[in-house]
Amino acid sequence: MAFELKIENKVALITFDDGKVNAVGFTLIDALNNALDEAEQKADAVVMYGGADKFCGGFDLSVMKAEDKTEQVKLVQAGADLIIRLYSYPKPLIVAAEGHSIALGAIFLMAADLRIGKDGDTKYGLTETAIGMVLPAFGMELAKSRLAPTSLTEALLFSRVYPGKEAVKVGYLDAAVPQDQVLATAMGYAEKLKMLPAKAFAESKLQLRKETLSKMRG
Repeated sequence: MAFELKIENKVALITFDDGKVNAVGFTLIDALNNALDEAEQKADAVVMYGGADKFCGGFDLSVMKAEDKTEQVKLVQAGADLIIRLYSYPKPLIVAAEGHSIALGAIFLMAADLRIGKDGDTKYGLTETAIGMVLPAFGMELAKSRLAPTSLTEALLFSRVYPGKEAVKVGYLDAAVPQDQVLATAMGYAEKLKMLPAKAFAESKLQLRKETLSKMRG
């Protein structure tokens, strides 16, 4: 896993790229939490970038399909804690998703303040029902808060995945642009959003999202 935190002009760029689908395991969760700690102290806005052609394909299947159920529970809880942290993060949080964002990857999108994706056949969506799972409360409540009400049945119950422009209409993304513009667009928004008064932004975010956050925590 190539992982980098770069802070310039008070904008933190967190890049994670395993060369595959950016499966989320304990190592990536720890790295993201450490980067978020540093960015909270040194930056005024944060961009999360999954590298060229990808964003996140969900939890690490080597853990989720293994026989050790204790490790599975630990990983899901660590993922839930990270998502709750992202959704309540005190600084503007932007995601640059050039590639597929499935399952936990789609939940990452919903947890961010602003989501820039690829205009094309890239897939964004929640596939839990299709693979025989029930979306955990932290994902379900986030989906009910961030996705278009008219799309909840097909998105959650039918496990439909959406290409870029449709993902904007549903609520997974805020904009879909050509792939070579995804990161630049996200960084451009970060430069604007970093100018917002930090205390007012953080407090307003918590007030806006406190009911959903309470339900996400169970």
